[in-house]
Amino acid sequence: MPALYRKYRPQDFDEVVGQEPVVRTLRNAIEHDQVRQAYLFAGPRGTGKTSLARILAKALNCAQGPTATPDKTCHACQAIANGSSLDVIEMDAASQRGIDDIREIRERVILQPAEGRYKVYILDEAHQLTSAAFNALLKLIEEPPPHLVFVFCTTDLHQMLDTVRSRCQTFVFARPRLPELVRLLRRVADGEGIEAPDQALALIARGARGSFRDAVSTLDQLSSATEGKVSVQTVLQLLGAVEEEALFRICDLVVDRDTAGALTFVEELAEQGQDLGRLVTDLLEHLRHLLLVQHMGEVPDSLPVTEETR
Repeated sequence: MPALYRKYRPQDFDEVVGQEPVVRTLRNAIEHDQVRQAYLFAGPRGTGKTSLARILAKALNCAQGPTATPDKTCHACQAIANGSSLDVIEMDAASQRGIDDIREIRERVILQPAEGRYKVYILDEAHQLTSAAFNALLKLIEEPPPHLVFVFCTTDLHQMLDTVRSRCQTFVFARPRLPELVRLLRRVADGEGIEAPDQALALIARGARGSFRDAVSTLDQLSSATEGKVSVQTVLQLLGAVEEEALFRICDLVVDRDTAGALTFVEELAEQGQDLGRLVTDLLEHLRHLLLVQHMGEVPDSLPVTEETR
C-alpha cells in the first residue's frame, strides 16, 4: 500500500493547493504556447515543487496536449504518474551532483523524445550541484534543443548560481496557510475513513510547518498507530506539541507576574512528557503572533492558527 502522501499527491493543476500564482502562470504559458525551456522552482520542502514539475511534464506530453488540463488517462500521463516515463527524467542533485552526471545529460538530450513531445529533466535539490556541473549546464540551458525542458527544484534559492538563475524563469513557492493544510488533511482523512476532529488536524498542520508532505505523513503515521481513530491527545503525544490553550495560559500567568504559577504549570507539562525544548519554540512563535496581532489590530490570514483561536 503506497504512503498516503504519494497517494494524495496532486495529479493536475486543479489539485495543487496553496500555489495559485505559480499554477496560473504555468497554465497561461501552456495555453498561449509560451513555455520556457528552463524553470527554477524554489521554496520550503514539501510545498509541491516536484509534484508541480511532474504536472508540467504531463501538460506538455499529454496525448491531448500540450494542454493545461492533461487527461491523466493517456499513456504519457500514466507513465509520468507512476515514474516509468522514458521522457521525464528525475535526478537527485544531492547524490548526482558532479560534472560526469551533467556530461551524461548533455550526451542524452540530443536524442529526440522516445514517446512524447518533450524531454523533461527534473533536478531536485539543484543547489547541491557543484560549480563545475552548473557551468557545464550553462550552454545547454541557454541554447537547448527545442524538445528539452529543465525544471530545477531547490530549497535554497540563494545557493543557486546567478548565471543559472538568470537563464531560468523562477517561481518561489509559498508555505501554505494553516486552513489550507487542514482542508487537505480533512480530504485525506475522509477519503481513508480516518476519524479525526478538526482540532487534531489543526495540530498536525501546525506541526508540519508548512509542508504538505510532512502533514499527510504525520496523519498516516497516527492513523496506523491508532487504527484510524486520531485524537488530540495522540497528536500531542506524537509531536510533542503544546495545545494553544496551554500557550495562552502561560502568557496570562506571565502578564499577571505569577512566577510561581507559571513555573508550576511548566512543571506539570514536563511531568506529562512535554518536550520543553518544543515548548519554548512554540511559546516564542505564539508570542510573535500575539505581538503581530497587537500591532495590526487584527488577526492576519497568514497566521497559522485555527478559526477557533482567531
